[in-house]
This record gives sequence, C-alpha cells and structure tokens, in this order.
Amino acid sequence: MANEPAPVSSPVSTAPAPVSRVSAGSRYYALALLVLINVLGYIDRHLLPAYATQITTDLGLSRQDFGLLIGIAFSSVYALSGPLMGVLADRFNPSRVIAFGIAVWSAMTMLTGLSRNFSQILLPRMAIGVGESTLHPAAMGILSRLFAPTQRATVFGIFFMGSHLGLGLAYWIAGTLGEGVGWRTMFYLLGGLGIGLTLVLLVSARIRPDAFAPPADPSEPDGAGASVGAVLREITSAVRENSIFRQAVLACALIHIIYASSQFMQLWLVTEKGFTDSAASSLWGSVYLLSAVPAGFLGGFASDWFTRRFKSTRALFITIVAAACWPLLIVFRLSAPETMLFYLGMVASACLLAFAYGAMISLVLDEAPRRVQSTAAAFVMFVTNVLVVGVGPYAIGFFADLFESRDVAAPLTKALLGTDMVVLVALVLYLRLHFAIRARSA
Repeated sequence: MANEPAPVSSPVSTAPAPVSRVSAGSRYYALALLVLINVLGYIDRHLLPAYATQITTDLGLSRQDFGLLIGIAFSSVYALSGPLMGVLADRFNPSRVIAFGIAVWSAMTMLTGLSRNFSQILLPRMAIGVGESTLHPAAMGILSRLFAPTQRATVFGIFFMGSHLGLGLAYWIAGTLGEGVGWRTMFYLLGGLGIGLTLVLLVSARIRPDAFAPPADPSEPDGAGASVGAVLREITSAVRENSIFRQAVLACALIHIIYASSQFMQLWLVTEKGFTDSAASSLWGSVYLLSAVPAGFLGGFASDWFTRRFKSTRALFITIVAAACWPLLIVFRLSAPETMLFYLGMVASACLLAFAYGAMISLVLDEAPRRVQSTAAAFVMFVTNVLVVGVGPYAIGFFADLFESRDVAAPLTKALLGTDMVVLVALVLYLRLHFAIRARSA
C-alpha cells in the first residue's frame, strides 16, 4: 500500500521463512535440545568463577592469575576457534560440529578436576575454549534456517535463556553443594553429563535430520556445499561493505563487558562486600536464575513486539534497556549489601545483557548474508572475545592488584566501575545504530 510506512530493519528481516518444509515439531525439538546443550555449556564455563575463592586458595592463584584463566586463556582460544567452527558449520553438518565440541569440552572439564597448580589448570581451560566455540555458531546457523526472520529475536532469546540458566545454575550449585561435594568432584560429574549429551545429540540428528542440518532444497540458497573460500569471501564482503553490520558487531562486543565483570562477582562479594564463599555464590546464582532467566526468555518476545508495535529498530530497544539498567549498575557497585539499592542493582546487572540479548544477536544476523549465518555468528564471537571477554577479566584483575598494591580502598570495586563506563559507550553506539538504520530505510 502506498501509505504503508517503510520497514526500518534490514531487508533480510522481511524475507520469507527459509525452511517452512521442516515440521513444527522438529523445529521446536531442535530448539529445546540446543537450549539444554547451552545450559550445560554455560554451567561448564562458569564453574571456575563460581568456585573462585576455593580454587584460587587451593591452587595458590593471584587475582591476575585468575583473570588470565577466566579471560584470555579461555577467550582467546574460544575466539580464534570460533570462525573456523562457524565455517565448518556452514560447510558441513552443524550437528556433528556441535557433538565434537561437547565431547572435547566435557573431557577437558574432567581433566580440570585433576589440576594441582596454575599450569595444570591452564591447558584444560584453553582446550575447553576449543570445544565450546562450536556451539553458538552452529546453533545460530541451525535456528536461523529453521525459523522465520520475524521470529528471530524470540527464538534467540529462548536459546540464550539457556546461557543465563547455565550461568545461574553454576553459581547456585557452587553455593549450595560446593562445600559438601567439592569443586573437583563437581567438574568430574559435569564432564560425564556432557559425554552423555553428545550421544543424545547424535541420535537426535539421525531421527530428525532436517532439524539439525542445512536444507537440501536447491531452491534455498545456503552456505552448505560452498567452498571454505567462498564462505570467507562472503563474510569479508559483509564486513567491508555494510557499515551497519560492523557497528552492530562492535556494539555487541562492547556491551559484553558486563559479562566479563560478572565473572568476578563471587570474588568481589567475598573480598569487598563481606559475604562468605557459599553465601556469595548462592546469592548471585539465585538472583541470576530469578531475574536473568525470565529476562532472557521475555526479552526476545519484547524486542519482536517493540519493533512491530512502534515500527522501530532493535537498536532502539537495546538502547532503552541499557539506559534503564546502567544507573542501577553504578548504584550496585557503591551500595552496602544491607540496602535495597544493592539488590536492585544486582538484578539490573543480571538483566541488562539478558533482556537485550535476543535483539543484539538478531540485529547482527539481520545484516549478515543468510548463506553464512553460522560464520557471521562466529565473527561476532571472535570480536567479542578478542576485544572484551578475553582482555576484560585480565584487565580487571590487573588493575585490582595494582590498586591494592597502592593501598587504594576497595580495589576490585574501582576496577569494576571502570568496566561500567564501557557499557555507556555501547549504549551510545546502539543509539547511533538506530538513527543509521532509520536513515537507510527513509
């Protein structure tokens, strides 16, 4: 119709559903299984920071050592492996790529439980990064093929709800069962669960192959079967020629500083807020489960509703969420634990990333070529982990140790406040993205 407003999102978002021939049952079964795998992966990833005080004491680690383990040691390998895994997922059957990854990270998790010093825990931690780098690129490629673009934020919100559930469960497990079971035994148990889930995925992929592999319909353009060089050329072209794609990737990376800082939560609550080890893990795990999990689930629905209802952009939705949460994040750092503002800020710190996550990933993939969705997702992982998730924890630990050496009060709090300024930069970038997308569609 002549008077109908122009769409404000990428042309990709108005495309028809790419794989309508796959049954609804198969689509939602694949989504449910991928969520379960994501939960396990994030429990696996966050057991180390959840047991921070116990592990640093047992192995004699400094804050800088700990920051290296949860930051660069894991994230650099995770980031470097991600693009390769994304290309493999676009080139071959993504379910097999994920199964390989689960097997690797589960074996290395069990090996982590045997560690007796920094060197022995370092190598398995790096290898876990290789295994876990397979999941998100392959899963996002599967889901972007199975569901219509108009459902994208909702579906990704549900998928990444598994991340928030896994993170919260890791802290809750450490706080509730940590003293009785011990961190070593917990790593052994988690590794065994991962091996079992590998078999479930392989069997499921045989039962419902269309739900776990690229479509075979030749009328549907897709990256499967394309050469590795062709896949890389297409994603390189998107980075070079689409400024909105570049900005969306950078903004997504920067706002992940809130994730990097959260890995010091247990250590910060114990050393500077007066909590015991188990109380700190249990509190953060409980708050995260009760706030971030529903926020992650509802955020995708809210983003899709917001863009339809107000004919606006996902970037503006993210800006509003970040602007609402950021002041409470600062209050959280500075408040005493017995105040209500402390707990409101803790909830905001959990919800900031969770509520906006489906929209953040959707915004990036809306701008990426559909043939290389897994590779585009891996590219986001690479930038995020190189710029923020890898360097961030190491920088936090470095500055906290530096401030402490100079007798600065609450050194870890001061270091964490520095990371909160990066969130403000990301907020400004998302606002600029909103205006850029509106200008393009005018």
